[in-house]
Amino acid sequence: MRPRRLPWTLAALALLGLGALSGCRTVNQTPAAKSARFDGATPLQWSVRMADSETSRRGDRLAWRPERKVKWDYTAGLFTLSLLRLNEKVPRPDYVEFAKDAIGSFIAADGTIQGYKLEEYNIDNVAPGRTVLALYQLTGEERYRRCADLLRQQLRVQPRTSDGGFWHKQRYPWQMWLDGLFMGAPFYAEYTKLFRGPPEDYDDVVRQFQLIDQHLYDPKSGLFYHGWDEKRAQEWANPASGTSSNFWGRGLGWFAMAQVDVLDYLPARHPGRAEIVRLIRKTAEGIRKHQDAASGLWWQVLDQGTRPGNYLEASASAMFVYSLAKAVNQGYLSREYVPVILRGYSGLIERLIRREEGGRISLTQCCAVAGLGYGRDGSYEYYLREPVVENDLKGVGPFILAGIEVQKLLGLPMTASPDLAGKGPVAPSIGEGWAGLPRILARIRPPTIPRREFSIADFGAAAGGQTDCTQAIARAIDAAAKAGGGRVVVPPGEYLTGPVHLLSRVNLHLEEGATLKFTTNAEAYLPAVRTRFEGMDCWNYSPLIYAFEQHDIAITGKGVLDGQAGDDNWWSWKGRTGATNNQNAARARLARLVANNAPVDQRVFGRGDFLRPSFIQPYRCRNVLIEGVRIRRSPMWEVHPLFCTNVIVRGLDIQTHGPNNDGCNPECCRDVLIENTVFDTGDDCIAIKSGRNNDGRRLGLPTENVIVRGCTMKDGHGGVTMGSEISGGCRNVFVENCWMNSTNLDRVLRFKSNAVRGGVVENIFVRDVRVGSVRDAVLQIDFLYEEGTNGVHRPVVRNVVVERLDVQRAQRVLDIRGYRGAEIRGVRIHDSVFRGISRDDSVTEGDVKLVNCRILRE
Repeated sequence: MRPRRLPWTLAALALLGLGALSGCRTVNQTPAAKSARFDGATPLQWSVRMADSETSRRGDRLAWRPERKVKWDYTAGLFTLSLLRLNEKVPRPDYVEFAKDAIGSFIAADGTIQGYKLEEYNIDNVAPGRTVLALYQLTGEERYRRCADLLRQQLRVQPRTSDGGFWHKQRYPWQMWLDGLFMGAPFYAEYTKLFRGPPEDYDDVVRQFQLIDQHLYDPKSGLFYHGWDEKRAQEWANPASGTSSNFWGRGLGWFAMAQVDVLDYLPARHPGRAEIVRLIRKTAEGIRKHQDAASGLWWQVLDQGTRPGNYLEASASAMFVYSLAKAVNQGYLSREYVPVILRGYSGLIERLIRREEGGRISLTQCCAVAGLGYGRDGSYEYYLREPVVENDLKGVGPFILAGIEVQKLLGLPMTASPDLAGKGPVAPSIGEGWAGLPRILARIRPPTIPRREFSIADFGAAAGGQTDCTQAIARAIDAAAKAGGGRVVVPPGEYLTGPVHLLSRVNLHLEEGATLKFTTNAEAYLPAVRTRFEGMDCWNYSPLIYAFEQHDIAITGKGVLDGQAGDDNWWSWKGRTGATNNQNAARARLARLVANNAPVDQRVFGRGDFLRPSFIQPYRCRNVLIEGVRIRRSPMWEVHPLFCTNVIVRGLDIQTHGPNNDGCNPECCRDVLIENTVFDTGDDCIAIKSGRNNDGRRLGLPTENVIVRGCTMKDGHGGVTMGSEISGGCRNVFVENCWMNSTNLDRVLRFKSNAVRGGVVENIFVRDVRVGSVRDAVLQIDFLYEEGTNGVHRPVVRNVVVERLDVQRAQRVLDIRGYRGAEIRGVRIHDSVFRGISRDDSVTEGDVKLVNCRILRE
């Protein structure tokens, strides 16, 4: 065994804002990020290594084949789920294909599962349903939906204890085990959210956690017993309490993961959220109390330390690191747990990872299996008798997930690459250039909305622009949703309204001659909703048109959306007119809350804070279409998809010149098509975002796979911009066949970040863009933006390829503002013509070159 090292250093702690270093943060401190490595690699790189090692080792042996004795198994579900979560950060087609084969091979067209028997009531069989739901959302294949329905049906008929807890299995009657919470609860909550199940289902999910807390918690140790038998009939059950007699590490690991995962799906205002957050803190304190001081790891039997036979167990340790890191990243735990997490992760790498020939790695010291009953008496000696193996998927999956969360915790870029000999993606990387475009386009498709119509006039809306039609529009949307979806029609005329909240399978359609005029009475946009302001998560005024966690939604037609913003209402809140009612104090307070990683539910803004809402904001939605309408006078950002997948913005006419009036801001989105749209804006025409500072790094969701084509850019700060809220990164952006022309358009292509925001922007491809006149530079990369070099988060722009740019007039071609320690690399402009150039280029600390270009100066 190698000697133990602690490669997370004082500099890494400073990077986390723990106060290990004091004084001014300058560019000289940016290499601190390099110190946040473990045996020479970042946590995300270790996750990629483990994923590549294990998929290589397993091949297709997890998949069902007619000649094989393989089974539908929760361990395969956990491993494939970790691959799909890793694919969200490091897109790799081979991870998705592996999951499709390992899980999808069991599922028939009608959703039935090879070898699955519902009447066994085995809650372990529900756990792979999370991979099933993920594959359904990735592929849209109906067999995955039917399979999820089958697993949900099992939960409907699952036997229960007298107080409502799911039995672990039919053959384990009247028993609840810690691991059963992970097997059932996150799937149950996600299914309810995805398919709009009744609110009582969320209550039932929370009830399962309450029962475990009630029956299995031991206040003396701060830990939870492995199992509980309501009837006290099992040999392992305490005659008085019904609990088993020991604290098994992985059992508590399953329970901890269930807690942090279920909150991904429980509604933000559900009262059970607070209970589960309290449970997370209670569980975390027990985990911290029993961490081994020497190794940073945890024991097979948690409270028995170095008792003979006990050993440091890999799967429990990985589960604890994942759960604690995710809880800190999400704001459920304070950052005082960061040293616990880093000691744990360091212990995994230094003590339990073995490097092998060809670059493979193995996870050692995994408990093969443990349970209760049928000869398993739950004694200390029993837990030590079970085999100890390597690369058990119950350890490998959490190790991969832990690396993702520790990467976020350290604020490191969400980038990693294959480094196993002979191992790489089965399909070419999108980074290879335009060859990736067809694959993205194949995934982008319009939403599915039934052909029913619901006129807002039939629900009481009156034209004329004087009558408040908010409730009439809401009633029409609700009726359409309850009918299974349809088109909510705004007929010709002017209609005054407050915020419009869309629901799944609803298309808000404005007929030609129709105008929705949005009230400028800010009170109408309360109560506050979950949103983002300038890349920072908070509760604030509702966007004018909003959808939260919906699917298959649309805004279409030839009508007008008029925000009625002006210097006498929304725009004055920016402060540029000298008004006292401005955003400055609230914006600064929000920035402090972000810097301190305050939970989002504590960041409540609204009346008296003057933070303007976006115009259109689908939040955590999938299958979104915004097409044809004209947008006028927006309070702030016009089209702001946030945490969305499969978004089409097409044929819009946007004209609005207020402060921060960006035209389209996809933020933390994947698979976005913006085409044939006219931008005439007061700020950037298109500005791609991924969160500001800690909020971008905490979630680590880059905006990726964005296609911009056939658009016209008039006034604006930049034609296509990436930043400045770009801390989560941006990759795979394709821009082609656009026309930009205005003496008030500052730049064609713009990148902006700094050492406080950081972020990696890569794989940007631009071709066949024509430019009439642009006021300043054709290409600007600005790392001195706002805070400039006064931070420790390294901004990166790399692999930018521009081809066949035709510019009639600009002051200069290049305005590159890098600094030593940042990265501007592989930026190339090919085969382009620049006329009417009046100033010399400015390039500081950047690898930027013109290849076969002509510059014609005035």
